Amino acid sequence: MITCKRCGKENQDHYKFCLGCGSELGGAPAPAGPPVAGQQPGGGVAMMKTVMADMGTGERPVTPTPPGGVRPMAGGLPGIASAPAPHPQPMARQPMAPQPMAPAPQPIAPAPQPMAPAPAPRAPAPVAAAGPLRCSHCGADIPTGFAFCGQCGSKVDASAAAPPRSTADIAQQPQAQSRPHGTLTLIRPDGSEGGTHKVDEGENRLGRDHGPVFENDGYLSPSHAELIINAAGAVVRDLDSLNGVFIRMTEEEEVRPGQIIRIGQELLRFDLIEPPSPTEDGTEVMGSPNPGFWGKLSVIIGDGVDGSAFPLLGDSATLGRERGDMNFPDDGYVSGLHARISTRDGKVYMSDLGSSNGTFIKVDGEREVKDGSFILLGQQLFKLVLRT
Repeated sequence: MITCKRCGKENQDHYKFCLGCGSELGGAPAPAGPPVAGQQPGGGVAMMKTVMADMGTGERPVTPTPPGGVRPMAGGLPGIASAPAPHPQPMARQPMAPQPMAPAPQPIAPAPQPMAPAPAPRAPAPVAAAGPLRCSHCGADIPTGFAFCGQCGSKVDASAAAPPRSTADIAQQPQAQSRPHGTLTLIRPDGSEGGTHKVDEGENRLGRDHGPVFENDGYLSPSHAELIINAAGAVVRDLDSLNGVFIRMTEEEEVRPGQIIRIGQELLRFDLIEPPSPTEDGTEVMGSPNPGFWGKLSVIIGDGVDGSAFPLLGDSATLGRERGDMNFPDDGYVSGLHARISTRDGKVYMSDLGSSNGTFIKVDGEREVKDGSFILLGQQLFKLVLRT
């Protein structure tokens, strides 16, 4: 810190001019001012005598102190300090209370004044409510309460004083914002977790050519599917793969004609059964009597090849390995009672009955998926975990 020799204000080491009086730092000290009016050498004592004379008390003789420093008290015992006997005076002028002959000197003169008069006060520059001012000449910051710039010595101009800086004036560093991303975790047949595949915001290709976790599954196409992630969520899209993309059901869903469903290792396609219509020339189609079948589930055994079909009669039908209207006893991935298909109000619905391995719906084009969704790609089951 540099102390101004003129006004005594402390300034930063790099300031060239005093922030209090504007003088150049390092200059000669200010000359001492004229003596204070009425001040005399030894002014304290002289002033006290003058005041005592003005009070009319006069000077009283001091009783000499006997050897040993103890004065006798009138009519009292020796050895005890007492006030000296007052000077004989008329009763009218006798003071009401005894006063010590040698009182401790008290400054009776007015309060001392500085030897040099303080510099003439300067008009204070208006101070902003918050934040420093900026010098209109060099642009440096001027701390609150100072009248001069510490860099160039210019006086603060109230009319040109800059308003306090706001957050908009301060350049903010761009903050890294978290972006949505996630992982696909492989679920082994025993339920344990296997390898993972990282997915980021935007489009993520899935297939044999897009990661080591996929490359050994021969049922996957090279570019099988696409997972799109953004702030709104995630969507899985089938890229015209040979074997399709399946999503595990979490609640009852409506199924439409041609919908493919997977339980265990079984691929089933739902179709409506409608009464046969006559041909254009009016000839009716012959067939077995229909007892009320409204649909059927056909087993898919290859590309464009169907196996056995199960007609649907009544309001609902169940599927399972051991119990139900349609059984698959040789598929160990199908639960004893696995799923139900039903019709009501002219629509058809599929629901899972708490099976161990779930019921899956094939994606027709694209479908929204949520955090925790299970996605079946080829012969591999993946769990999607989304993060933001």
